[in-house]
Amino acid sequence: MQNREMIMHKVGKWLMIIGIAGLLSLLFIEWSRWSLVPLSEKMNLVRVSEIYREFQTEFIEGVVAIVSIFTLFTAPSLIRWDNRSVINVSLLLLAIIADVAGIIAVITRGEIFENYVIVIVLSMCIYVKNILEMIQKLYHWITTESEENHYDIVKMTFIWTIIAFIIGKIW
Repeated sequence: MQNREMIMHKVGKWLMIIGIAGLLSLLFIEWSRWSLVPLSEKMNLVRVSEIYREFQTEFIEGVVAIVSIFTLFTAPSLIRWDNRSVINVSLLLLAIIADVAGIIAVITRGEIFENYVIVIVLSMCIYVKNILEMIQKLYHWITTESEENHYDIVKMTFIWTIIAFIIGKIW
């Protein structure tokens, strides 16, 4: 009976990962239609005109964003290094490389195509899986052994402060 519960738990977890990743993929693909396809036209203008410096700045910002996302997602895996950590970091690196290649392909072609959609869906599954594992590790870090107080208030305040700071910087 315990084996069946474990299988159902894993199936439920993967169904949740696929569902969230599918919704995030749709949002990312729509963003690609609004941003990347017009960027393809802008790149053609950059080749013709002298607006190269503005494009170079945006490229550097993109590289910084990619490196930041990679380090944010790999940090929990690097804390306790084991075989699962190697797989998580490798899959994350593969997903980021596939996303960058897909974005470059959309920019050069100037259209959204089938392989790009598949790459985005698969990479979103990897991202959501890593986010869920990060949340699970945060939950275990926050919980205490005490019966009267199940959560460490200082750690929760620290996490809320970080979240508020990130939201404040975004908006």
